[in-house]
Amino acid sequence: MILRRIAQHVKDQNWTAIGIDFVIVVLGVFMGIQLGNWNERLNDRQRAEDYLARLTQEMTINLKAFEGRQASYASQIEYGLFVMDASEAPSDREAAWEIIRAFFQASHAFTITPQRGTYDEIISSGDLALLGDQELVNALSRFYTFGGFSTIEVIPPYRESIRRLIPFQMQEYLQTQCYRVDILDNHSLLDCPPPDDAESLVDLATQLQADTELKRDLQYMLSYAGVSVDIATNRAKRAHEVLAILSTQTGSTGD
Repeated sequence: MILRRIAQHVKDQNWTAIGIDFVIVVLGVFMGIQLGNWNERLNDRQRAEDYLARLTQEMTINLKAFEGRQASYASQIEYGLFVMDASEAPSDREAAWEIIRAFFQASHAFTITPQRGTYDEIISSGDLALLGDQELVNALSRFYTFGGFSTIEVIPPYRESIRRLIPFQMQEYLQTQCYRVDILDNHSLLDCPPPDDAESLVDLATQLQADTELKRDLQYMLSYAGVSVDIATNRAKRAHEVLAILSTQTGSTGD
């Protein structure tokens, strides 16, 4: 319609009307572009706020997971050191069970795999700039590009060695009564009592204590657990760093 009106004004040589129509067209185009830009900025801001909220949620879960791993590995080391220090043969059933239980508890392996779905989505979508803070971008990169997990991916042979020696029924009891995993994947090693029907605990504990090769494998397992504690501690520190920056960014991504 506007084009027909302009054509008519040109035919009539109504230059004032032509000028007014031209201004209307230019303003319309300008307003359309501005509206499109405003919608795009609004969408970017909403996406950025969504990313920040999801990163905060995931990093909080990661922090709790790494703190849980610190506790799990520390407990594993405590059990292992108890065995290494127990030089005297057990004299009764209770003392024998403490040794057997400690040998088994020191054999657990805990994976360390951080949640990273939101970060990977941001990278694959090319939306890193939407976060609007280079410090945050750098902190996320330091957290997610860590390569130290490869050092603890191979489980030491001690785990297999001790589980070849302890009877299967006793291992089942140790798994169900002396070990807990909660909904957040935190692993707890418990000082459970001996099973009522277990026999020859003193003989088994004495056998395990006398196995020098098993003790050497345990020594390596303790080293593995020590490195794992250091990794979990480092990752928890990095998670704290990211969360501290996120706390200042949430709700302040700009217009």
